[in-house]
Amino acid sequence: MKKLTMIMLLLIPALTLNAQVRQGDNFLGGSIGLGTQGNSPVLGASFESMISGSLNGAVGIGGLYRYHGYTENGSSREYNFSSLGAQVNYNFTNIGAGEFVPYVGVTVGYNKVSSDVNGNNNVIDDESYSSGVWVWGQLGARYFFSSKVAATLRVGLGNNDFYPLELGIDFKL
Repeated sequence: MKKLTMIMLLLIPALTLNAQVRQGDNFLGGSIGLGTQGNSPVLGASFESMISGSLNGAVGIGGLYRYHGYTENGSSREYNFSSLGAQVNYNFTNIGAGEFVPYVGVTVGYNKVSSDVNGNNNVIDDESYSSGVWVWGQLGARYFFSSKVAATLRVGLGNNDFYPLELGIDFKL
């Protein structure tokens, strides 16, 4: 009985520690996407606001912006991709003491694609690089180094394929 009491006394505080993500929190961050066309990184910015929370998680909504540009090998054509999207994520806040917060979500946005050939600005007519609406499913995680700063990792899949792996940093506002 003493052992059981001692175990409960040790476990209860660990289970009730406050998570780093809860309703009302806002996050602003930057990221670098890897694994893209042309081997140049995608630069990104994102915002997420936790609109509801429970014992097991928090729902966040927000927006993101991504920019990626590269020059095709052996060509004078430069491609530029600018994406603006809205995201909804479910953050799993009941893991450990809250330093590690994985999430799953979906992003819907618009991707504007343009090209520049020898200084002549053109809209891409290549079907594989057309502007338009995109949908993206994502898995990610934040690892909090402090109560206000977290490293981020995000992977995703959708009909916009230029940032499959992102690394970044988020700041709690």
